Amino acid sequence: VMGLGLNSLGYSLNSKNMSQLEQASDKLSQLTPNIKAIVGDEMKGYLKNSDAALGVTFSGEARDMLDANPHLHYVLPSEGSNLWFDNIVIPKTVKNKKAAYAFINFMLEPKNAAQNAEYIGYATPNKTAQKLLPKEITSDKAFYPSDQVISHLEVYNNLGAKWLGTYDDLYLQFKMYRH
Repeated sequence: VMGLGLNSLGYSLNSKNMSQLEQASDKLSQLTPNIKAIVGDEMKGYLKNSDAALGVTFSGEARDMLDANPHLHYVLPSEGSNLWFDNIVIPKTVKNKKAAYAFINFMLEPKNAAQNAEYIGYATPNKTAQKLLPKEITSDKAFYPSDQVISHLEVYNNLGAKWLGTYDDLYLQFKMYRH
C-alpha cells in the first residue's frame, strides 16, 4: 500500500527517503474518505458484486473478478506498480527431490505452462507457451504489458528490518487512523 503512495508521487517503491515516505503516507491519508475497506480476499467479493468501484489486486485475482463481472477492468497504473513473480521452489526438506524436479519440468513444458496460465489467469513468462495461448489472452495489455509499461514496474527489494519497520509503521497509521 505504501508503494501505491510512492508510485503516485513518482518515487521508487523501495524508497529509503523519509521525506518521500511521509509524503506518500500523507497522500494515502488524503484518500481515506474514499476508501470502503482495507481488506485482502474480501475485496474480490466487493468487486465481483459491484459493491466497490475499484480495488488493488494481483492479475490472477483480477482475471477471476473480470470473469465474474463484465463491468470490471484490470489496469496497470501509468505511474508504475510492482512487478512480482510466482515461483515453484523445492524445500530443503523435500522427501522426493526427483519427483519435485519432474513436477517443475512438467509445469515448464510449453503446453502445460500455457494450459496453467489460461486456467489460473496469471501471465506466463514462457515465450513458447505464450504462442500457444489464444490471441485474446496475449493481446490483453493489462496482463501482457508492453516493454514500455514493464519499464515502469519495479521489484520490491529487501530493505532490511529498519526500513521494513518504517514502512509497516506508516502503513498501520494509515490503516488504523483513517478519517
